[in-house]
Amino acid sequence: MPESAAAPPAPKRGPLAALSQGLRHIRTDTPHANPLVDQRLARAYILDTRDTPFTAAFVAALFWISFLILTGDKGTLAWAVLVHGMQLSMYFHLHGERPEQYGVEDAFAIRRRLETRMLFPGVVWALAPWLFFPSGQLPYILLMYFFMSGMTSGSAMATAQWWRSAVLYAVPCYLSISARLFWEGGTVPSLIGALALIQLWSTLHYTYKQHRLIVESIDQGFENTRLAQALSAQLARVEQLAAQRARIFAAANHDLRQPMHALSIFVDTLGPATAPARETIRAMRDNVDALRTSVDALLDIAQFDGDGLKVAIEPVRLASLFRALRSRFEPVAAAKGLSLRIAAPQGAMVHADARVLSRLLGNLIDNAIKYTPRGTVLVAARRTGSRGATPGWRLEVRDSGIGIDVQHRTQVFEPFFQVDNPGRDRRQGLGLGLSLVASMARMLDSRMHLRSLPGRGSTFSLTLAAAPADPSPPDSAPAPLAPVAHAPRRVLVLDDEAPVRLAMATLLRGWGHEVALAANPDEAWAHAGDFDLLLGDLRLAGGLSGLATAQALHDGGKVRRVAILTGETATHHRGEVERAGFALLHKPADAHRLHALLAGQHP
Repeated sequence: MPESAAAPPAPKRGPLAALSQGLRHIRTDTPHANPLVDQRLARAYILDTRDTPFTAAFVAALFWISFLILTGDKGTLAWAVLVHGMQLSMYFHLHGERPEQYGVEDAFAIRRRLETRMLFPGVVWALAPWLFFPSGQLPYILLMYFFMSGMTSGSAMATAQWWRSAVLYAVPCYLSISARLFWEGGTVPSLIGALALIQLWSTLHYTYKQHRLIVESIDQGFENTRLAQALSAQLARVEQLAAQRARIFAAANHDLRQPMHALSIFVDTLGPATAPARETIRAMRDNVDALRTSVDALLDIAQFDGDGLKVAIEPVRLASLFRALRSRFEPVAAAKGLSLRIAAPQGAMVHADARVLSRLLGNLIDNAIKYTPRGTVLVAARRTGSRGATPGWRLEVRDSGIGIDVQHRTQVFEPFFQVDNPGRDRRQGLGLGLSLVASMARMLDSRMHLRSLPGRGSTFSLTLAAAPADPSPPDSAPAPLAPVAHAPRRVLVLDDEAPVRLAMATLLRGWGHEVALAANPDEAWAHAGDFDLLLGDLRLAGGLSGLATAQALHDGGKVRRVAILTGETATHHRGEVERAGFALLHKPADAHRLHALLAGQHP
């Protein structure tokens, strides 16, 4: 383990074992787990020790001058030349370094190089007892010992964060003075020599403990900084989401209230003696469609928010998916006088979530039809990945519509942005369609691309990884939706809201079906006979579960098929309904989907 690496708490060891481990780290020193710690230590070495040669020179001068005066030994002059030459070299070296240029990748090597240089001051100070030792003069011997031991211990503690420096300085000094005292002989010098060895051990022991505390605090500081940055990023994300939600509700407030206001006026114009005009009915339906579009967009946001919609990546046959899209949008395009061309090569397969991909392409086709006044909307799949690249399929939705200016091409994927809709025309929706498309593309591990020319049209595309071709024959085309004149059904409507029951009864009876109404499970069981279809609310009054009631009615043979209607946006509700094997419709339910249910189709 590196001497400066953060480690989990270890069992307590004795002082000798801890010191032995510290000394081994001198030989086995490796980079810290966090390279920023090595960089901090390397830079701090220069910045913190740059001016220490001045203090060291003063102490060294006081040392050798004192002994020159007391003993007259000329060895002090030789040592003075060595120590001050070494200090001058250290001064120029420290001031020649540029710590701000130390990179993370080189920090460990630089730190080791800087710390190793402390061996030179250690060796120079270790020469002092051999150049001018006051042999036979016990007071001067004690003075030399206390001078050197104090200087050595103080320097070791001051350089504790650089463990190698502390060891390379302290060990030569203490071993040298100890050896010279044993060489001197006699009881007192030998005792002082032994004391020097004990003091060496004590100095290294406590210096190593201080070193670990300092390095761990540096590492913890970086960890705290990282956590603070992560928290700051999360807070910024929360603020961004809060601002986005505020804009959503502001836009929804306008785009929901406007059609509701229009509908209330239309209702007020109706009376028992006045038949509604065809234009009034058409206008009311347009406002209902606008409400449904806005609510569907908000529902999509609720499902995508916070990873609410889980994807299941699996092989998807493009021909089947494209055929369903053609059935869905061909009447819409034809009603506007547009040509909708949708084609996928037989056998084309991609890795995707079929439901998410269908919604993504559906949003793009709907957008293309909306902004194409005349001409063609083309949906195509093109093979990619030639010349050794990863094989895939590029899915394109191309239109001959109004196009998008260059300055708007990145903004179109932002929430609420709509080209040429500054007045927030509700018929153009909330402006969330392409934002949701971009989110869905990311969920499929892809991204949207846009090519457009003003007045010439636009092409939206994404690329998905190819899946192995399926040798089985393609799915047969779905049966066409039965007309309104199909055989009448017996329908049970289970909803605790009286207006909803009345509205459903009016609609279904208008289509020629027999309808029974129930506000709770008891009323549902009280109706005679069985039913072809149950239209039940997910949540009933009194905390009752509409899903549990529907399962009981279905298992008891009271109803043959079930469709659950709900205004809930939580995705776990969808999972519960799907596991029960029932159809799920989100309120407000579309009349065409209800019609499909009654015709025996799954919406």
